[in-house]
Amino acid sequence: MLSAALITVSLIIGYVVVIALTMVSIFTIAKLHPHFVVKNHRLRARYKLLQDIFWFGFALIGGYVAIMAAAEASTSLTSALLVVILLIALWKNSEETKQRGLPHMLLASASIVAGIGAAYAIRAWQLQ
Repeated sequence: MLSAALITVSLIIGYVVVIALTMVSIFTIAKLHPHFVVKNHRLRARYKLLQDIFWFGFALIGGYVAIMAAAEASTSLTSALLVVILLIALWKNSEETKQRGLPHMLLASASIVAGIGAAYAIRAWQLQ
């Protein structure tokens, strides 16, 4: 029971970290460089690519935090569940899906999987 609670809390923490970093980066870039973000009321390709790269970094950070919070409970289960939660959150946002287009949604999804996979690998390497 304690493991399930620990995994749940670690997933919440990891999700909040990833989404908070994403939101801060989106709003900061949009405020500082609005012409980099949109052109003719559409997101620019360069900005979408930057977001895809950010997904990797933020998933890495959030995944690492979640794995650290899960401690000895189950790092592989925590990593897998965080990937699933983030992918569901990404694809459920229909407005973002329309704005970004399928190639960028697939790239963002791959970035999430790679970022959390890298976090898992880093933590496993540290425990050796």
